[in-house]
Amino acid sequence: MIRYVLAAVLALALLAAAVPALEYGAAMNTERTLDAGVEELDRAATSLVSNDDPTPDTHPDPRRVVTVSLPERSLTTAGVDHFEVVPHEDGDFSAARYVLKDGTTRTATIDERIVWLEPTEREPIELDGSGKRELVLTLETDANDEPIVVAQRA
Repeated sequence: MIRYVLAAVLALALLAAAVPALEYGAAMNTERTLDAGVEELDRAATSLVSNDDPTPDTHPDPRRVVTVSLPERSLTTAGVDHFEVVPHEDGDFSAARYVLKDGTTRTATIDERIVWLEPTEREPIELDGSGKRELVLTLETDANDEPIVVAQRA
């Protein structure tokens, strides 16, 4: 009988030691996935501005399609509480921010201004929930006829 009790106590001790490592690994996996999405957004936006020109109203705007994955909470991934891309007020760049369910917060820079839906506004992109989100990035002009990347859902 003492062997069974000892085995149960040992199993609980090993589980208690493993849980923090699992949580850390899940957060790292989620951060890696979100960082890849931010990098893809940065590459697509930079490519649009560098390689394309805004077109007249009678022609379709240059575009790129980007997929951002927001993992849901599981044994191997941490849940995402909030993901946003905010265009900087005074510069030609954006800040990508995300917050995980465990409170981990990260901010990265995207080298181009990306706005939501309207080129003359400065609305941020906000994604919520979990799963894959497809965004269509188009190159348009803002109120000053400067090129700007506009995002919308696919």
